[in-house]
Amino acid sequence: MLIATASCSSFLDREPQGQAVDTPAYYDDVENAQLAVNACYQAIAQDQGVVAHMQEWMFGEVMSDNAWKGGSDFGDMQDVQMLKEWTAVNVNATSHSAWKTYYQAIHRANTAIKGISPATSFDETTRDQLVGEALFIRAYSYFYLVRLFGDVPLFTEPVSPDQIGNVGRSSVKDVLTQIEADFSEAADKLGNRSEMDLGRATSGAAKAYLARVIMYDIGIWNANNHTWQEVFDLTNEVIASSQYSLAFNLAEVFEIDGENGVGSIFEVQHTTSNTGWANQNTGSSSPILTAPRGTGDIKGWGWGFLNPSQDLVDEFEANDPRLEWTAGQDGQFAHGVAQGVSTSQFLSGYFPRKVLMDQALRPNEQSDNPQNQRKFRYADLLLMNAEAAYHTGNESMARQRVNEVRDRARKMTYPKGWNESDNTYSDRDNSAALPEVTASGNLLIEAILHERRVELSLEGLRFWDLLRTGQLETALQKDNIGYREDLTGATVVSNMEGKKLNGIPVLPIPAAEVASFGLSQNPGY
Repeated sequence: MLIATASCSSFLDREPQGQAVDTPAYYDDVENAQLAVNACYQAIAQDQGVVAHMQEWMFGEVMSDNAWKGGSDFGDMQDVQMLKEWTAVNVNATSHSAWKTYYQAIHRANTAIKGISPATSFDETTRDQLVGEALFIRAYSYFYLVRLFGDVPLFTEPVSPDQIGNVGRSSVKDVLTQIEADFSEAADKLGNRSEMDLGRATSGAAKAYLARVIMYDIGIWNANNHTWQEVFDLTNEVIASSQYSLAFNLAEVFEIDGENGVGSIFEVQHTTSNTGWANQNTGSSSPILTAPRGTGDIKGWGWGFLNPSQDLVDEFEANDPRLEWTAGQDGQFAHGVAQGVSTSQFLSGYFPRKVLMDQALRPNEQSDNPQNQRKFRYADLLLMNAEAAYHTGNESMARQRVNEVRDRARKMTYPKGWNESDNTYSDRDNSAALPEVTASGNLLIEAILHERRVELSLEGLRFWDLLRTGQLETALQKDNIGYREDLTGATVVSNMEGKKLNGIPVLPIPAAEVASFGLSQNPGY
């Protein structure tokens, strides 16, 4: 009996063999802290969405004049078509996925920031870097949310149970102020591109996003009295860092050859994990969604979403080599294989060539594709710098920057695999294409915005460029941009007019979230 008692006592007196994840001790371990930050990145990589498919192009391109939704018919992913036509309801699955996905990322970031900040068992530089990455992801996520929904709940600590049902919506101004503070602090804590592991947020990425936030605020909300000089200074800092440059061949940028290349400021990383249609996989579902469906003559692999519009195609100048790279057509070769593209009342006849993934990379699981999401390119930053230079009276610098982008485009090859059974980059003669911009005044800003559209098309930016420059309503009234039959652009604009918060069009907050957190719903939903 004495032996048994002693044995039991010895077992009960042992130190705990692990640490709970909600205790400071857990994060006072560098491996655990790193895992917590990795979970933040995983949250923003969930492009399948928590509820439904959700990619940035669904909002930034399909909801603009750049793209039709596509698919098998108008009812295929109908929630996206409803977003385009501003007829969405408060249970719209695509909108819901964005809300849930980015609040999940925010919760993970808040948890990491709170846990890692007081850590003392590893070096201060590593600690600050990890906190900086979490701050970046929190700001990135809130920037996504505030653009889609306007006023949103603002959390800078993990949500506690007593907050459920008792949370208000913070103003756009307050949310933007927090986003700006987070990106600014992240820029101070993070290393530059050459100092950080590949694929992680960097000081340059934080400054670039801060410049984008300020640029959008100037044109959309005017909440924090920003100036174009701030955009110019921030973009100049990134340019002067010499950490980025334009890839020599634009045709490589969205290929596997161009992942995390010299012109990539921030990419969401993906690799195949063979875990199937689930949020835990590490691949992207976007490649199968956007690849051509095929025709009766040419077998397709994809589902045919994100169809470039004729209006976008018509925007390209004669001989601009970026056209074939952007909008593929029926019978053209990509990666050496013929592509089949139909034209119908719900298919524009074009496919998004620039984001077409090489079939040699296709995994067993269709949703689990190893194609990174390019979120911020150096070409975008140069054009932001050009626009800021224009607005601050420096037209010579504005022309210099826009011509840098055009000069690079003039050097590009044909898209990869332009010829049958030849998956290489074929040379092309672009000597007569893209003359240098020499314009001034209104013609210069028009040239800069034109360059943004053709260089950055299908990358999720068009809707926001239209909104911030006051061109959205005009653009949505164009013909042949992917509405259902008998629906006019004027009706779409009227639909949108009823869904504005403080004058800015917004999407529906998920009905369940409104009920659970005691929120007010956006107008019109």
